Amino acid sequence: MSAVVINVLIAGLLISDFIAAPSVTAAPPVRASRQESPTGSPKTDHTTGISEFDRLRTEGFSAVYNIDYKTARERFLQMTRLAPDHPAGYVYLANNLWLETLYQGRRLTTSLYTGGSFYSQDKDEDQVDQKRNRDFNDLIRQALAATRARLVKNPKDVEALYYNASALGIRAAYATSVKRSFTRSIGDANESIKIQRQVIKLDPEYIDAYLSIGLYEYVIDSLPGGLKFLARLAGLKGSKEKGIEHLELVTKQGKLNADDARVVLLGIYSKENQLDRALEIISYMAKQYPRNYLFGVERASMFYRTGHAEEGARAFADLLKDERVAGQAIDLVNFQWGESLTGRQDYAGAIARYKEVQRWPKSDQSLVSLAHLHVGEALDALGRRDEAMAEYQVVLKRENVFDSHKLATQYVKRPYVAVKS
Repeated sequence: MSAVVINVLIAGLLISDFIAAPSVTAAPPVRASRQESPTGSPKTDHTTGISEFDRLRTEGFSAVYNIDYKTARERFLQMTRLAPDHPAGYVYLANNLWLETLYQGRRLTTSLYTGGSFYSQDKDEDQVDQKRNRDFNDLIRQALAATRARLVKNPKDVEALYYNASALGIRAAYATSVKRSFTRSIGDANESIKIQRQVIKLDPEYIDAYLSIGLYEYVIDSLPGGLKFLARLAGLKGSKEKGIEHLELVTKQGKLNADDARVVLLGIYSKENQLDRALEIISYMAKQYPRNYLFGVERASMFYRTGHAEEGARAFADLLKDERVAGQAIDLVNFQWGESLTGRQDYAGAIARYKEVQRWPKSDQSLVSLAHLHVGEALDALGRRDEAMAEYQVVLKRENVFDSHKLATQYVKRPYVAVKS
């Protein structure tokens, strides 16, 4: 299979998934099992009809959606203690660690994955916290060991296959989004999809598996003409319509994945310019998970995209008044506001927002570098060349973020030219 095709597939999966899920909600891409409780788990509480294992899983998922990774980690750890031979707890812990890493690195934003800069491979991969990396890999190994132990006993164990595919998918996503190591993700991503198809073949009612399959169908059919041709030569076929149909099925019949499917569809609707449907999903999820201000960020951005700039401005301003945002994410909100204003070619307004990113003492340093780059672009668009040059020089003195040095060098030689909308 063509490495180029698989690379684009991985990128496409991440673009769709991140626009739809972590970029908006930090929603877990792990698909919860439809089995009510694992063998050997604590007895069901007859008052509620819910097992302790399932209660912990539900609470953990809710915490992830609400960006409370500490609580989620505690719940998933308890799952591994209750059922150490079941893969779910290890898979969810790895998923939680991955999303927490993205969140701390300000990589849960849509604009990051929609542009080409993130996929630039000027160096092999990003540097990561080695302890965190070891912890993640240990969790994936434990998850895979648990699934393989079950598959030795029964190769057609649908639940084990499902979690096996989930663990491989998370490992591919982690390598791509955290380390930006795309080629190393090829095998895991391809194998994960193959196993999910096997799950459906064995159990057509395992609806949650359709989320990954539906996303795959959509991405393959969304490839540019040349790459789509290569994909067909490699035996890869897809259908946007079928992919969306699969995803909508999960929103209606998925056991625990309805919200995951909604946020994936959010990304697809956004890419297909079905902005009203996207805004509807954002509004629903923001109401469902009020502690997740990332929904609010995406909702404010969507207002701008749908031509409701005044509502978008009010939404961003309200976010900046939120206590949690004030303590943790002033940089992210201002950066996204700047992106939205740039999209409307309000360069003066965008500069003001990016300057706030530069000023805030707690700002993520990668966002600061990108803010300097975008200020330079906006200044060039306004014809203020000398000021733009100064911003590009600042970028070149800072650590390279994605292709920031490459772009700054390019703009030093030739001014940035805004693309007319």
